[in-house]
Amino acid sequence: MNPPSQTILAQAAERIPIWDNALLDEWTVPFGDWMEQASRWIANNLEVLLDALAWPFELMVRNLVRDFLIEISWVWIVLAMALVAWLTRNLKVAAFVAAALTLCGLLGDEFWKETAATIGLIGVAVILCVVIGIPVGIACGRVDGIWQVTRPILDAMQVVHSFVYMLPFIWFFGLGEVSATMVTMVYALPPLIRLTNLGIRQVPSDVVEASRAYGASEARVLFDVQIPLARPAIMTGINQTLLLAISMLGVAALMGAIGLGRVLFRAINNQDVAEGAAGGLAFFLVAVVLDRMSQREGTASTTLLRRVQLAWKHRRDPEVLMPDTKPSAVVKYQEPEEYAPVATGERFPMLLALIGGVATVVSPFLPWTSDAGKISAWGRWADASLGGELDGQTFDGLSASGGSWFGITLLALGLFIVLAVITFAARPGLAPRWLAADGTVIAAISTLVISSAHLLTQSVTDAGIAGGAVDPGNGIGVYLAIAGGVAASTGAILWMRVAEHSPLHPLPLGISWGRIIGLGIGILTLLLGVFSGWSADSRPDRALTAEAVAEAEARTLEIEELKRRSDEDPANSAVYAADLLVLEAQARQPSFTNGLTNSGPQLGIWTLIAGLLAMLTGLPAAGVFGGDEQRRWRWSTVTAGLGGGVTCIAFAWIFTHVRSGDMQFLTGIGAFLTLVSGLLIVASTMAVLKEFRRSKVYGDPLDSNSEADATVKAAVGTRA
Repeated sequence: MNPPSQTILAQAAERIPIWDNALLDEWTVPFGDWMEQASRWIANNLEVLLDALAWPFELMVRNLVRDFLIEISWVWIVLAMALVAWLTRNLKVAAFVAAALTLCGLLGDEFWKETAATIGLIGVAVILCVVIGIPVGIACGRVDGIWQVTRPILDAMQVVHSFVYMLPFIWFFGLGEVSATMVTMVYALPPLIRLTNLGIRQVPSDVVEASRAYGASEARVLFDVQIPLARPAIMTGINQTLLLAISMLGVAALMGAIGLGRVLFRAINNQDVAEGAAGGLAFFLVAVVLDRMSQREGTASTTLLRRVQLAWKHRRDPEVLMPDTKPSAVVKYQEPEEYAPVATGERFPMLLALIGGVATVVSPFLPWTSDAGKISAWGRWADASLGGELDGQTFDGLSASGGSWFGITLLALGLFIVLAVITFAARPGLAPRWLAADGTVIAAISTLVISSAHLLTQSVTDAGIAGGAVDPGNGIGVYLAIAGGVAASTGAILWMRVAEHSPLHPLPLGISWGRIIGLGIGILTLLLGVFSGWSADSRPDRALTAEAVAEAEARTLEIEELKRRSDEDPANSAVYAADLLVLEAQARQPSFTNGLTNSGPQLGIWTLIAGLLAMLTGLPAAGVFGGDEQRRWRWSTVTAGLGGGVTCIAFAWIFTHVRSGDMQFLTGIGAFLTLVSGLLIVASTMAVLKEFRRSKVYGDPLDSNSEADATVKAAVGTRA
């Protein structure tokens, strides 16, 4: 018999109206728990790496700030800063630096020590930013692939507020100057990389080609031509980095760092106006001094407040602060054009893809499981039919105990395939970008990957779970989804082979190392995700395997024995109570299951296979076996489809248990990392895929000449 009608919402949520905020508690995504799992694993297993990362910061802070700047006489610091200002700028700036720092010293010895510490901490942060930022910026300016990988990382560093990533640095490195300097670097580094990249790219190409033509090596081209000509942009980047580092002194004070930020923070807490005014004056003078020393010659005169405001406003696009980056006028040509119509050879593959898409759309409405859940049973024991509650019931692909988010995802992919084929057939080239052959291939391969993973994944019964678990089997809907994925993938790939698509710009010749690096990062993230926890089970009845049952029974007997001894020996009851707390804490520890273990669904096996295939297809997509543009486009599409399939598997696993899992069952950080790895694999193909569009057929150039030909013929006829 069939169960009552199922909806896409969770069974628990079916009792709550969708407009009720209480529904949100039934759909909680455990992102915070994922991050906590990752943080604990890093702290416990990567202590050597964390120490290596902290070493240069600790070394420079200890030797430059605490043991040198704070201890030596203020006179030497003033003279040294003035000398640096004279060498880098001019005598006028040097005199101002000396006067401003002298005034800071006259505020008192305590204020001077905090001033020296502030100069040292900003100096450490900027020095390390320069050591990292300039080489990375040069690499980005010379290699497009590296820039494509680095740019989204820079966007994330600037979009995410510093309070967000402040906690992980405190967790790993503790309170103090080390963690504060690291947070300052994360915030202040991106403008230097962006402007260095811009400076290298702005060097005139004819100058670079001329130097190469005269026999200069690439090293000489870089150090004798590109870096000298890019110096204004690099200096502007250093100045912007310094200004942003200054603006982070308040956050550094919150993290326990010494300096003028600590003085201001203390004055605010104590409501001490005098200390706040003196600290504010010293802060202002130090900021002006460092800003004037780092400005490049010829910089327009602006106030410090305005310069800090511009640096913060344009932290994502510091290129606009360069005076010579105005875009040149673009000449637009209007020509009659139209997109290539659907060719005869494209019609059959499009029809095959359409049939596969329709089959995929229909599959979630057919039976997927019976008598028990397959995926949902891992997070909700009721779906394992341990008590016979689901006996005799059949669940479709949209039910919480059926396909759940595997079925919902397949429904969305199938609708996309159908929409892409129909829209493209009606308006070739005019439909939205991804409603084309390559978008259909990506969706079709993702469909095949996720439906196959659901078919092959291990059920609770296959894992040897004790207690009367029922094998849910696989219904006809699952097999129809796989058949639809095969048909759609075959048709879409054949369609792409004959589709008239061409790049907007010629693809770079040679191997795209940036894409290979991006793909490699995605594969490494996938490996880390597969071997990390996919579930964290804290349910008291989670021990359903025979081994776990025996372990739980042994622990129960041990607890009862401790209670008996405590009753018989009251004098040592405190000792027994402590041992009892340890055992109870061990019993409450979550049980983690990675993506490959036999006690879990083993979805990591199928994501790993898809990821390895993506690695193989990504090599020809990056031009390893030749630079043919069409071949690279096709392989890039297949790679993106495999990456999309990896993402879909992890996404469906996570949200299936967000929808129906018990409160004490959480998906693990491994599933989240796997989801991210699929997105990284897809991102590594975007540079090529975004270039390709439907080929255009321009208007017949003879149309205008025909009138001229007619005029000439008429004139000839008149003369005759």
